[in-house]
Amino acid sequence: MEKKTKTALKSTKKEEIIKSAYEIFYKNGFHATGVDAIVDSTGISKRTLYKHFASKEILILAAVGYYHQITYKAISDYIEKSTADKPVDKALMIFDFLAELVDAGNLEGCFAMNAKTEYSNKAIEIESACDGHVNALRGLIEKYLSEAKIAQSESLSLQIIMLFEGAILRNKATKNSVPTKLAKSAAKSICSQNLNAIL
Repeated sequence: MEKKTKTALKSTKKEEIIKSAYEIFYKNGFHATGVDAIVDSTGISKRTLYKHFASKEILILAAVGYYHQITYKAISDYIEKSTADKPVDKALMIFDFLAELVDAGNLEGCFAMNAKTEYSNKAIEIESACDGHVNALRGLIEKYLSEAKIAQSESLSLQIIMLFEGAILRNKATKNSVPTKLAKSAAKSICSQNLNAIL
C-alpha cells in the first residue's frame, strides 16, 4: 500500500512539473526558458526536476505529449458534440475550433509547431513528437473525409492540414481569426471540387 502511495505521489509530482513547464514554454518559448524558471514556478529543486527528467529536452518532449493529449481530445470532443451531420462539415470544424480559440485571445499558436520551429534540425525526438501531433490531426480529418467517400481523402487531408498550419501562423501575425476563416473557405472549396469529381 505504501509503495502504491509513493508511486502515485511521484506520478502526480511529475504531472505537475509537465503542466507547469508546458505553460512556461508556451508563454516564453523553449530556448528562452531556462531550467531555473521551471524550478521557480513549480517550487521544486533542480535535483527533483532532474530526478523526473534527465534533460530539458526530455521535459519538452513530455510537454509536447501533454499538449497533444489535451488538444486532440478537445478537438475530437468539439467535433463530436457539434450538430453537424455531414462528414465533410465535421472535417472542416477543426478551423472553427481554431477560430474560437483565437477569438478568445489565444494567440500563442500551436505548441507543437512552436517547438518544431525552435528545434528544427537540432533535436530529432522533439521534431518527431511534433510531427506526430500534426499527423494525428491529419488522420482525424482523413477519417471524416473517408466517411464522405472522397477517393483522395489522404491527399486532401494533407492539403487541409497545410491550410490549417498556415492559418495558425497567420493568426499569430494578424492577431485575429480572419486567416482561419479564409483557410476554411479554401478547404471547403477543395472538398467541393473532390465531391463533384465523384458524383
